[in-house]
Amino acid sequence: MHMKQSSTNNHTKYQVYIYILTVAVMCTIFGFNLGALISTKLRLVNIFMLEIYDIDSMINTFLLGAFVGSFLCGRLIAQTGRLQAILGAFIIGVLGHSTSAMSPTFSTLFISEFAVGAAFGIYLLASTCYVVELAPSSNRGMCSTLIGVFFCLGLLIAFLLRNIIAQSNIMVVSTVIVLCIPVLLYAYARLPESPRYLSLSESSDRALSVLIKLRNKNSEAARELAAINECVLGEDRGINLFFKSSVYRSVIWILLSTALLIFFQGCAIIPLMTSELCKIYNAAVGALLPHERYELNYILIGSIFVGILLASVFSSYLVDKIGHKAVMLGACMFNEVLLLFLFILLSLMNRQFGPYAFAFILLLFAFSSVILLNVFITTLLPELLPLKGREFGLSVCLITCYAAIMLCLYLFSRIMHNLGIQFMISFFVIIGAIQYVVLKVAIPETKDQMLEQMENTIFNERSLKAIDKKLIQ
Repeated sequence: MHMKQSSTNNHTKYQVYIYILTVAVMCTIFGFNLGALISTKLRLVNIFMLEIYDIDSMINTFLLGAFVGSFLCGRLIAQTGRLQAILGAFIIGVLGHSTSAMSPTFSTLFISEFAVGAAFGIYLLASTCYVVELAPSSNRGMCSTLIGVFFCLGLLIAFLLRNIIAQSNIMVVSTVIVLCIPVLLYAYARLPESPRYLSLSESSDRALSVLIKLRNKNSEAARELAAINECVLGEDRGINLFFKSSVYRSVIWILLSTALLIFFQGCAIIPLMTSELCKIYNAAVGALLPHERYELNYILIGSIFVGILLASVFSSYLVDKIGHKAVMLGACMFNEVLLLFLFILLSLMNRQFGPYAFAFILLLFAFSSVILLNVFITTLLPELLPLKGREFGLSVCLITCYAAIMLCLYLFSRIMHNLGIQFMISFFVIIGAIQYVVLKVAIPETKDQMLEQMENTIFNERSLKAIDKKLIQ
């Protein structure tokens, strides 16, 4: 009897991680779609008789779709729940990718990529809410960062299969659909709705039954539900909470400011434009032949994809060991050091070792930036937003992130042409210093803390940093 009870407890203990892993695996399709777009540029240029820069605009199309998806998703998941939004976004993502891969015209490709981007915007918002709300406090960071791990895995898989994708679209699409159907069926049949959403929707009995399934002990589930029910009191939700609560508004402004600083430190534009930056530097030192300006450096692209996958895995391993804020501070400081090294290389302009050192530093910067972005977007954002304003707050923050990336992509070539690469690096260094101060001063450490406990502390003490004071006490 004792052995049977122990086996049941172990099953319950690990069941929550199976649910979270299933949701995270769904993100692979979005990474695979974007990776296929980047890795098969030349094929698309030849098929549709385009300029190579027209394919670069597809990344903006994907981002624009994500922008629209995030804009619509806040209201959607507040009404239908996290799980339905995740499943719907996954289905649209699979169908959109299949259509994109089989596109007979450029306009079809354009619309398909917009649809996949919109599905990704919905998925990312709903899945970050869902995973953070399901995961145990002790492993919440590791669980939430798995979303970034599988996105980066999708990018790498697409790169490794780029030749197969270019030669046999039908086989690739068929394989993707066959692999995705079991994941979708399992998710539909077994995944529970978020207990926090159920409590917010006045379904406390269902919320308790889900919590009992997720946690080891009934008493633990009951205590967690009591804390959740305390946080759902009051009728103000979403945008109404934003207008009526000055505390919620201040949390939103701090998170938005942090997001903008992260992106304007170059954490997105440098990884995206590593290949282009290397070409600019190599041309400046005289190490680039004219025809190489239009060739894809697959060794560099592959190195970037491997590096960002390792970075996402590394962030998932570290985040609950040394702290969510601590990982971000370390990544920010490392980025500052790397930017200073880049500035020195630009001053030396050495033709022999300069191109190799420049590329290596950019790869390290991409590695560190992915750690910072993965922890911030998938973990810190949903953790610090209150339950009644989590969907709205995440929607606003993610919209800002997508807009910031598109703005950086738009300004990149103009800054390079008019002001030069040294000006851009100098700007990133200054923004990075400000970002470090903001992270240090304004953002609390959220490791091992219960969501509702942090929320009550923020609203009672009217300060984000009150979480750190509570932790010390």
